[in-house]
Amino acid sequence: MSTLTMKMLKQLTQVEDDCCMSLYMPTRSAASTTDAQRIRFKNLLKQAEKGARQFAAKNKKLFEKIGEGERILANDFFWRRQGNGLVMFISTDHFSYFRLPLSFDESFSIARRFHIKPLLPFFMADGSFFILALSQGGVRLFSCTRHDVMAVELEEVPDSIDDVVEYENKQSQLQMHIGAGASTGGGGKAAIFHGHGVGIDDNKDEIFRFFREVENGLRQILANEQAPLVLAGVDYLLPIFRKACSYQHILNEAIIGNPERLKPEELHAQALEIVVPELQKQQHAMEQRYHESAGKGYTAAGVRTVLPAAAHGQVEALFVALDESRPGRFDRQNNEVMVLDEDDDPAVEDLLDLAAVETLRHDGKVYALERDKLPDTNAAVAAVLRY
Repeated sequence: MSTLTMKMLKQLTQVEDDCCMSLYMPTRSAASTTDAQRIRFKNLLKQAEKGARQFAAKNKKLFEKIGEGERILANDFFWRRQGNGLVMFISTDHFSYFRLPLSFDESFSIARRFHIKPLLPFFMADGSFFILALSQGGVRLFSCTRHDVMAVELEEVPDSIDDVVEYENKQSQLQMHIGAGASTGGGGKAAIFHGHGVGIDDNKDEIFRFFREVENGLRQILANEQAPLVLAGVDYLLPIFRKACSYQHILNEAIIGNPERLKPEELHAQALEIVVPELQKQQHAMEQRYHESAGKGYTAAGVRTVLPAAAHGQVEALFVALDESRPGRFDRQNNEVMVLDEDDDPAVEDLLDLAAVETLRHDGKVYALERDKLPDTNAAVAAVLRY
């Protein structure tokens, strides 16, 4: 399992198939028993099997992908490590799942695209940010929302500075022995080896090299991310890390002190005081633009107007009702939007979800909100247009 990033979300929007299945369910990170969660997940898999038999009975690859979910059902270790929500995506050539610090209502859907709208709050003002707790003895990364915090596995990050220094010492000693051996009998100079820890400058060099290794591991997780990152650590370490790290969204303000003494919940509480104003700033600015541009040709409201604009890359920012859906079809060639009654046919999709997908595909921003928080409460979807 990977940490959900904006890059991955956009990749999900590119998947199209006759049967794209989206499974959402709430989970509990500290549940005393996993039985209830597994039963809930088992029932969702049964819906997936039923849908596959109904719409793709001869698609063996699709049933094989559903089988991957059944193997997860039997994995005791998996169910002991949960966040607040679990989402799984299954199609003929795709299988992925994410454990998130974001709770979902239980739902199952089949369409020609994955249903991604419930994920959007993770990338909004009430959505995601990261906390990176730094010390020479270890590094912890947390994926957070305003309400939740969840540890992120760091498979490619060294456990401590000692691991990096020990490896470099071994490499240096190996080179020293090779150099000394090559000079024997030839009257050359003996190899000279300068060890670590000679003085404060050497220590800073070691810390910098350690943080560069940390940065190499983080790059795989944070690639194409735009979520704010809050640093936590003693004051002399943080400038060294900022110099070593290329991530563009590290906030200036940080949590100062030894983070090893703080629980995730304590780090989260302190980080919220720093990050919430930053998370809200961009969304509020775009809401203000909507109000200022209304009636001037640079806004749109209603799915029949907004969806074609999104499909043609016109939407800079989309505001969509998180708690509503609009079943229908979109004819791209004729630019026609057909709103329909509820229908189990995979060809009928949530047009609000599709508007979000098209906006993301064209690098627009999407804000999924409760209906009464949209800038235009008379419509389930509204947009700020590029042109």
